[in-house]
Amino acid sequence: MDNIYVADMANHRIQFFLSGQFVGRTIAGITGVNGTNASVLYQPRWVTLDKQLNLYVSDTDNHRVQMFRRY
Repeated sequence: MDNIYVADMANHRIQFFLSGQFVGRTIAGITGVNGTNASVLYQPRWVTLDKQLNLYVSDTDNHRVQMFRRY
């Protein structure tokens, strides 16, 4: 599909860029906010998708893998 997912560690978020776009949107986490509840991330380092396009994020400093269902 040529879309790009970026784990933005310093800003504690996952950015999504549609193919050909230069401006992304935050699809997981809250820009500049870290924490331990399910809606925030703390230094995410990688992302992957499953066949249903659910997103999995390594939430590194929270020592967990977060799953975000496709919406």
